[in-house]
Amino acid sequence: MASLTTIAEGISTVATWFWGIFTDLINTIATNSLMLWVVVFAIVAGCVGGALRVIRRFGLKGRR
Repeated sequence: MASLTTIAEGISTVATWFWGIFTDLINTIATNSLMLWVVVFAIVAGCVGGALRVIRRFGLKGRR
């Protein structure tokens, strides 16, 4: 079996690789204006949808 240090080094390598990909993705979105606006719109729409879902769980309904 592998020693605990070898497993920890492997996990550290995977975490570094994953965060590198995530950082590249964020940098790509931030440097491209068209992608940035789409992502910001999606985040805002998701927040509004989540807020509406929470409000409806408290029993408030829209007009029908």
